[in-house]
Amino acid sequence: MGDTVSARWWRRNAAALVAVAVLLPTTAAVIGAGEWWGANQGRPSIPTTIEARETGDFAGATWGPVRIGTPSADALADAPEGTRVIVVEVPVDPHGTTVSCGIPLLRETGGAQRRWNDALTDLDAGSRNPSQCPSDATAPFTIEVPYLVPSDAVGPFGLELTLGDQLPRYLLLRLP
Repeated sequence: MGDTVSARWWRRNAAALVAVAVLLPTTAAVIGAGEWWGANQGRPSIPTTIEARETGDFAGATWGPVRIGTPSADALADAPEGTRVIVVEVPVDPHGTTVSCGIPLLRETGGAQRRWNDALTDLDAGSRNPSQCPSDATAPFTIEVPYLVPSDAVGPFGLELTLGDQLPRYLLLRLP
């Protein structure tokens, strides 16, 4: 008799039990996704990667291919012992519109994954190009940024470029 009462209880409550089994994980997933989005919305967390020696489209502009430039003699003379200068050049074609971006961040994409800010204030780089997207440029331009990295940094390297209106997406340009 106990078995039939138990079986009847399971049959009577089957719909409610299925609803709980579906709604409980769904509720947790929706709340978790909302919290993740809120925490990551204002910082770069979703990369769009463009491989070395390739071009790619992001935020309505064409980026790349990224090149390693030649440091000026003054920049090399200003570099502290135990470091080396890496100059990165990024061609950008905004296709007749303006693109707003900050100064890119250089990082190791393997190994220790260290990151470096630009060395614009540390070196006399002698650049003729902007270090970030000019706010009024609608014609193609090239971003040129010098970095001071430790001599033991061997790469591979990538450039992280953020565009304020694209966050949490950002551009990751792999260096050759």
